[in-house]
Amino acid sequence: MYSNLAHTLPDTESQETTADVDAFCGSHFYQDRVTDVILNVLEDIHIIVNQFSEMSRRLDTGIAFLTEVSGERSDLTSTGSLDTGDHIKQESCDISIPLDQHLEHAQSTGRPNGPVKHCTLYMDDRNTREEEARVDSLYTTLVTDSKEYLNVNNEVEEEKKGEEIQKSRGEEGQRLKLVTVGLADRTRTSESPRVYIIAPSEVTNSLTCEVVDGLSSLMVSGSEELVSTVLRIQNSSHVKCPFPLTFAVPFQATCRGNYREITVKVVDPEQRVSYVTPTSTEGFYGGQRGSFAVVRVYSLGVFAVLSRLRTESFTVPKTGLSLKLSVDSRICLDYLPGSFATLVLAQVTPVDAFLLSSLKPKNDSHHAAYTSTPILYLSHPSTLKLRRPMTLILPCPPVSDKRRAGEDTLISGTFSPQQIKVDGASVKTHKEQLALLGWTENRWKVLDKVTIKNLQNSLVCFELTESYERLIVLRLQSSVKSSYLISLVEELEEAIKSFSVTVVLHHERLDPSSVVVATLPSRDVSRALCELQALGYCGPPEPSSELSMKEGEQLLLRFSGNITCNGYEQTDSHIVTFHNQRRNRLYLKLKELDPFGNYSSLHYKGVISLFKVAEDQLVWNAARAAVSKDCPLEEPVCRLPLTLPKSPRTVFQPVSVKVIQNSQTEPLSDELLSWLCDELTEDEAALLVMSLRLRRSTVQIARLRAPHSLSQQAFHILTAWRRGLPSSTLKCPMLARFLIRAGRSDLARELLLKDTADDKMEERKAEET
Repeated sequence: MYSNLAHTLPDTESQETTADVDAFCGSHFYQDRVTDVILNVLEDIHIIVNQFSEMSRRLDTGIAFLTEVSGERSDLTSTGSLDTGDHIKQESCDISIPLDQHLEHAQSTGRPNGPVKHCTLYMDDRNTREEEARVDSLYTTLVTDSKEYLNVNNEVEEEKKGEEIQKSRGEEGQRLKLVTVGLADRTRTSESPRVYIIAPSEVTNSLTCEVVDGLSSLMVSGSEELVSTVLRIQNSSHVKCPFPLTFAVPFQATCRGNYREITVKVVDPEQRVSYVTPTSTEGFYGGQRGSFAVVRVYSLGVFAVLSRLRTESFTVPKTGLSLKLSVDSRICLDYLPGSFATLVLAQVTPVDAFLLSSLKPKNDSHHAAYTSTPILYLSHPSTLKLRRPMTLILPCPPVSDKRRAGEDTLISGTFSPQQIKVDGASVKTHKEQLALLGWTENRWKVLDKVTIKNLQNSLVCFELTESYERLIVLRLQSSVKSSYLISLVEELEEAIKSFSVTVVLHHERLDPSSVVVATLPSRDVSRALCELQALGYCGPPEPSSELSMKEGEQLLLRFSGNITCNGYEQTDSHIVTFHNQRRNRLYLKLKELDPFGNYSSLHYKGVISLFKVAEDQLVWNAARAAVSKDCPLEEPVCRLPLTLPKSPRTVFQPVSVKVIQNSQTEPLSDELLSWLCDELTEDEAALLVMSLRLRRSTVQIARLRAPHSLSQQAFHILTAWRRGLPSSTLKCPMLARFLIRAGRSDLARELLLKDTADDKMEERKAEET
């Protein structure tokens, strides 16, 4: 019985775990579980109480019966011989009556039918034992029957209660029926879902989704990288959300090694940050299978899927611990018994050989570094110290003989075959050394008293008597000063956090005023340019030179020259953010400032300058990260030229201008000039041109236009001369004087007569009209 009761009582941990696992259906399942447990306990207690009551009644009946029997025996002993005829009275109890009838009577009444004053015995000791055995068997039978009866009643009651519980659960499940709904961006129409929500239907109808990629720079920090769209999910009605809710956020991660993990960052309306580990990263939503971060959250707000370095936690017991990290099984930590008992967090940052090679041209002292181990981050309690040494094993790739020979040719100097020491933190390996550096008291320090050993399979081993937050081992070619090693590791840390970025600005082929500005990892420039060309964008200008940017860093755009952008009055509205695993594009609409500017060019010209914005200069402003007003801007990291083709302008003039005539303008018609050119000889035309005082270029153009006709050349020269004079000048008398100087006074007289005749004819036409 007590074992059943112990199995019935719930375990506290299991209750908490079950409540946490099944909380997406509300707290009703947990309440039903507790109710079932309480009902089972009450039923067992009821059975126990009934059985104890039944046992007490039987004991009372047996004690009373035995008391009567023992009292009768004492009376018989005091009176002498047994005589049934003399001692039996009306109030006496005849033992010859079956005992089962007596027990049934006692059971029905709960106690004996009055005290038995005299009892006559007709049995010996053997009969007494038989009767006692019979009483015991009857008692056992009665107890068994009562238990069966109680069990049947309990089963009937349990069935009724189970039906009621199932009915209540069915009603609750009907009310909290879960559905999967995809939410699209409410600011855009006809868009695919951005997030999928698993919740009751009345809850999904009250939730709204909004894309807020302008906050992406504030959603990442440290080693985190954004791999999804930044979403804001809000409750647009007064419907209470039965937390936790299940969200499935799509993401696309291009770099998913063993060192990194996927997590979801949530910022609630009060800007409290929390990280949620997804229950799964793959799923089937919206009719397609892909990468979805499925999480259960207890608040709404801004959501983003991030990729970050994997953190491994473990507890060091008093008996010690030898552990291989799951992120890299080559890294081993060995804590001796008695080191300390505490929780330790470990994180590994891989160091690419390319990064180490890229640092060598910046400083000659960095050429001595061959390879390095990953940077190991250990979070030990600052108040606890190692009471016994700990042993660490890290992977440090060796250097091939071919590479070693190549490095030797780059560095001047010879090396002795003797052991070369680096402040004591080295070992002899051919010409190589191993240097250990640790981070303590907010700075790097060369651990010159630590002995480093080379192991098989490109591993190094060393012991520490003090705890450090970061550790790295460098494989060196020669002796290097401690300050140079510290400088190398600091630059290596910055290089790990930075990326090589190229800025691309392309115009749309059909609409040159529409441009796109993209910040791309330099390794993906060729592929990204092909994507832009497929979308209808092309250069110039050419992509910028390589820049060094961190994840989430922003570039502020400033325009100068004769080209600006629509909405440029808001100086912080044109910002492009860099993310290593996301497309970072900014679409702009250009326009010219002065339509009459750049008159000597076929294009309007301008320059776009890009400035880096520090992270501490960004403030949370509604749906985007705004730049503070007092943000100091340094020198621009790059400048890109802008060009905008000029559109043909249509000059609108009043219609009345076409009918206004001035008798003093244009007295020399083309017919008159053509007649004059036919009358001139080559020498006379040369003298006339010298009198006109025209530019040499004008004469050359006339000769090119008519190289084989002297009269045509003279005609082009005279029309150019006529076009260069003011409209108020009397051109016919002036040309007559030039003809006289050329020796053709007769042509000058005829020219004046023809001009007078033309004027009279025009006057007559004017009068007639």
